[in-house]
Amino acid sequence: MIKEEKRKLKNKKSVGSVVLLMVFVVLLLAGCTSAEKEQGVAGNAPKEAANAMMENLRELDLASFNACTDNYVRTYHNWIGIPTEREYRVFNEILQPGLVKGRHYELNYQFAEKIVEHLEWEIVDVRQEGEWAEIDMKITNVNMGNVLGEYEMYMLESMLEAPGSGLGQLVSEMADLANGKKKLLSIMDGLDAADTWITEVTVTAIWEGGRWKMHVSEAFINAFMGNMLAEDYEEELERRIDELMEEYEDKVDEWADQFEENVEEWTEKVFGR
Repeated sequence: MIKEEKRKLKNKKSVGSVVLLMVFVVLLLAGCTSAEKEQGVAGNAPKEAANAMMENLRELDLASFNACTDNYVRTYHNWIGIPTEREYRVFNEILQPGLVKGRHYELNYQFAEKIVEHLEWEIVDVRQEGEWAEIDMKITNVNMGNVLGEYEMYMLESMLEAPGSGLGQLVSEMADLANGKKKLLSIMDGLDAADTWITEVTVTAIWEGGRWKMHVSEAFINAFMGNMLAEDYEEELERRIDELMEEYEDKVDEWADQFEENVEEWTEKVFGR
């Protein structure tokens, strides 16, 4: 997928920005599939359609979810017209054409299951004008607001422990995030199901092709993901990340100085200077 869903980042130095940006791009990029299954609802009222959409989401019935939302964005083809990638707003990793359902798929599917495992909702209000509607929802999920902060802290700690500048470790961790999300899953496994996050969000819908089609907005994504895209973490976590950032910047400076000294020594040995 190409549309990037990302939160506003605090004005930190380069490494923190790169880490968070890469995390959000990997988490929120999405692809596409042909969703032909009719939404599972009797009747065409916006409220019924919204409830059906949420049921599809909780059950990870993504064919039905895509059919009643604008989750699908576009399809990319190779030079002979065969689809190679499909773009969705969410759940890209488990929606690609011709996807081999191996270990990486299983881990990404487990990640999706964790997101919707405790998902609950209530339709608060519906406003309809002809073929347009707004649905106010109260969405409840496990509080995941610190998940990415915990992951960012883990990555910084790993980079500090790694030899050299630690950038090789960053590449390795981002590969895990893209392909398996193992560490994220372990963080999510440790969440307290009793610690819930409740928010109200408005979903817009239009009547299209004989059904109500819901818009998958950034606010809606953050709502059903339990505030995983929070702009700020808890104060203690923010403080620890700032400390690690300072330690890492010191490490990079030290590594750069050592590298420069090594280059000078090598130059003297080779050229006799």
